[in-house]
Formats: sequence, structure tokens, C-alpha cells
Amino acid sequence: MLKERKLLEKEVVFVNEKKEVVYEGGRDIVGWYVYPGYIDDLYFPIADDESKENINEEDFYVTEFSSTASESDYHTFSNELTFNGVYMAFNLNIPNTKKYFGVDLNEVLINNDELINGVNNILNSYCLRANDDEHQVEISDKGYLKVVLLNEHIDEKVTFCSKDILEYIRDYYDKNAIHITRMFGSYILLKKINDKLVAIKATPIPIKYCSLMIKLLEEVGGDVALKIIESLKVEDIEKQEEAMCRLINEVVIKGGYFDTDRPLNSCEANVLFGASETMSSAFKSGLIDAAVIVSNNLGTIITTNDCNTQGAVKRMTGLFHTSPSYEIMNTAYKEGIIPVFPYTAEIDQLEGVKKAISLGYKNIAVSVAASDNYLHEELKKIENENDVVIYKFGLCSTGISYDVAEKMRDNSDVVWSCASKYVKEEIEPNAIAQVGVKIPVHIMTEQGWNIISNHLKYMGLEEGVSLECGENKPVLLNDKGKVKVLKKKNLRKCSDCPNPCI
Repeated sequence: MLKERKLLEKEVVFVNEKKEVVYEGGRDIVGWYVYPGYIDDLYFPIADDESKENINEEDFYVTEFSSTASESDYHTFSNELTFNGVYMAFNLNIPNTKKYFGVDLNEVLINNDELINGVNNILNSYCLRANDDEHQVEISDKGYLKVVLLNEHIDEKVTFCSKDILEYIRDYYDKNAIHITRMFGSYILLKKINDKLVAIKATPIPIKYCSLMIKLLEEVGGDVALKIIESLKVEDIEKQEEAMCRLINEVVIKGGYFDTDRPLNSCEANVLFGASETMSSAFKSGLIDAAVIVSNNLGTIITTNDCNTQGAVKRMTGLFHTSPSYEIMNTAYKEGIIPVFPYTAEIDQLEGVKKAISLGYKNIAVSVAASDNYLHEELKKIENENDVVIYKFGLCSTGISYDVAEKMRDNSDVVWSCASKYVKEEIEPNAIAQVGVKIPVHIMTEQGWNIISNHLKYMGLEEGVSLECGENKPVLLNDKGKVKVLKKKNLRKCSDCPNPCI
């Protein structure tokens, strides 16, 4: 949902039998009244004091407002002013480049003036753009587009106008597409330049080897991928960045990962013990009726069967920001996929789960990646507060903090270790079962075992497994297409695991 919309939500309470309106997060300021005739700027906030009607959806919020302000010089006159109008707030899904790259790059990536001019043109076409003191269009510090129209009310014209603004925002971000992905622990920034998507920035590569990435790259990139993988072993950071961007450009982008005309329906399993593969098996057996996952150009989505779950993330690496595409949004709907943010492709797994619950789904699998794995704690609360089952998957754990690992340990159902130091130290010892050795999948709860064992049955697991922590923990391996069960203490040291752990 639009994160700032909570500032507009109101609750009616009774204090000493008197009805009062409580503003969650404080009253939202929709505009400012500037007092005329003063040398210094003197202004009073126009607050959303009394909402009459509103439209509240995932990507935008529209409300009628009524507000009063007083104008006075404290000596000769005092006027009370009344303001009525429409307030619109549109999600922009601005990338948090500082979080991943240590610097705010948004001024370089997005031209806000161009975006605002486009919105003003739409307002003009609906004759809603009056004098400058009667309308306001700006991008707030909190990262959403704010439109204030005085002396207007919600009607068919305003509703159609808001939809046109949403479509303009989607098309604008499609034309200026930005994606943030990850490979070998490196975050990579992709930007559409002259209608061509290219990797433009990458962080230093923290790990030198990942068996899963090499497997997938060999399948897609062949000799080209192998040469690039070799080049990643150099210690020169600039060369690493250049090599990683080349890898994304020559293998990932050319491989069709971000094609907006790609199919979203597939029954092909990419890895034996992957998250989407496990979810797909759960759909087949009726264990889940919805999955909340992330897909390029779609953001957070709700999938509803095994084929669109596998197809939506086919061969996809970690995704932390993406831009919307009208073309693939339409494909998603046709395939039974529900985009949670159809105009902005935001990634917000909490809101995805809430949306799935609101649509009536009762057994939901959800995946969370990297530092966002702290959300497992909130996901468990949502599960406890609703009559639902939520299978909580922790992915892309390389480089997570100790605090995040603790939250995963205490709240998640299944965790993929990747090359995480803290997963190895905090999560592995507390797991009740493990699947695989190269990139271990740690099962933390009986609920987690239910969904993992269901997937293993499709791979031939027949015998019962005794769950416990420690050296007698069961470890399940793929042995020539069959599932083999060993004790943790009987495992040999892995010589083909991602390294180093960070």
C-alpha cells in the first residue's frame, strides 16, 4: 500500500463520551495558505481535518478534504478561512540507491521536473489545473507524488484523471526503467538508456565462488559466462565492477531476464531445492493456494498455481527494485498472477501477504530477500493475528547482519544459507533438518518441514524422517535422482560451497 497513506487514516474514539477523531501519525498537511501583505513569509498549514470520501488502493490515495485556517494581525482584524478540495497521493516507488550503493543516485536516474510537467499536462487536459494558488503538484520528501486541488470534489472527472496520472507514472518509469539485482553478493544497478537496458553500476564482489550462480550461468552463457566468472577473481574493484556489469549485460539481459514480452508460465524446474520449485510442488499438492513472490517488471506479485509461480521467476537472480511494464502486467493477469502494485511494481512483501489475505487466501507461501529478511518477525505477527498459514522463506542471505539473522532464526520456516556467516553461526545450529550441502536449505519449524517434505516427495522421498537439531540432524541429499538421508555428523566437509562466508 502507499506507505504514507497511514497519515490520512482516521479512527473515531470516544473520550469522556465525546467523539474525537484520532489521526494516525498526525494530521496530513495537504497544502499551505500564505498570508498576503507580509514582508516575511507567513503561512498556515491546510490540514486534512475532515475527509468526506476517499479512494484507497495500493498505488494511490484520493480524498476530499475540508480545512480551516485563521488570518489575523492580532490587533485590527481576524478572518477564518475555509478550504475544500481534493488531495491525491501517488506512490512513485523511488529506488533506495543509498541503501545498496552507499550514495543517493536518484537525481541522476530520474528527472522529477519532467514527471511533474507530465502530471500538470494531464490536469490541464481535465481542466483541473487552475491558478497556482489553487493547485499544487510536488514530490514529497517521503517519496510520493502529491496533488492538491482546491475547490474540487471527487467526481467522475477526478477519478478518470487520477487513473490517467497512474498510467502516466507507470509509462514514465517504464521508459526510464531502473532495476537493482544481485549476483555473487554484488548489487548491480540497471538503467534504461535510449530505450536499451544496461548495467551501469556494481558494488564490490564479496564472494568469489557460488556453485548455483555458476550452474545457471553455464546453462545460459556458456563460454562467455565462464570467462567473465574467471575475471571476477581479480582484486581490482574497478575491474570487478566492469566485469560484473559486463556479466549482466552479456548474459542476464541478453538472456531475456528483463524482457517484458517473456512468458510467465513454465513447468521447468531450474534447481532441485529452490524456493519457487518448493512452492510449485506445494501448489500441486494443495498445500498452498497463493504465493507472494517478486518478479522483474512486476514487483511483488501473488501467484495462484504451480506453473505461473515457476514461470514468474524463471532463472531470476535476487531482485531488490524494479520498474513497471504495461505489457507484462497484462501478461500476468492473463496467467492468473495478481500484481500487488500494478502501476509502480513496488517490492513490498508485507503488503503482498496482506493483499493475499484480503482476497481470501488461507495458505500462503512468501519469500523475503537479503536485509529485508527482518520482515519475518512481522510476517509471523500477521500469521498469528489472522486465521491463515504463512510459510515464510528467507532467501539471498549473503551479507545479512546478526540482528536480521536472529529474526530469521526465531520467526522463519525455511532459510537458504547462500554465503552467510550468520546463517551458518545462528541458523544452522537451530535448524531441525537440512536439505542439500552446497547451498544448504535449513528447515526451522515443523511447518517449514511440511512444505519442504512435500517437495521432496515429488523427488522420491518415501521414508519417515526424525527431526532434531545438532549432530543427529537429518540432512537430505540428491543421490542420482533419489533422496538420500544422512545424519549431520556423517557429512563430509563441502568442497564446492559458496565462499567466503560474509
